[in-house]
Amino acid sequence: MASKKKSDGSGIQQAAGLIRYFDEESEHAWKITPLQVYGACIFIGVFFYLVNQGVVSAIWNLF
Repeated sequence: MASKKKSDGSGIQQAAGLIRYFDEESEHAWKITPLQVYGACIFIGVFFYLVNQGVVSAIWNLF
C-alpha cells in the first residue's frame, strides 16, 4: 500500500518568506497607475485598428 505523505506545514513557511519579500516596496521602482495601463491599451488598440485599415501604411508612404 502506498504511504501517505505527511503535511508538516512547510508550504506555509515557504510562502511566508515570499510574502515578506514582496510586501516591501522599493522607492526606486516604477510606479504604473491604472490610468497609464488603460491609456497604453487604448493606444495599442487604435494603432492596430489603423494598421488593419491601411491608414498607417498610407501615412508611411508619404515620407
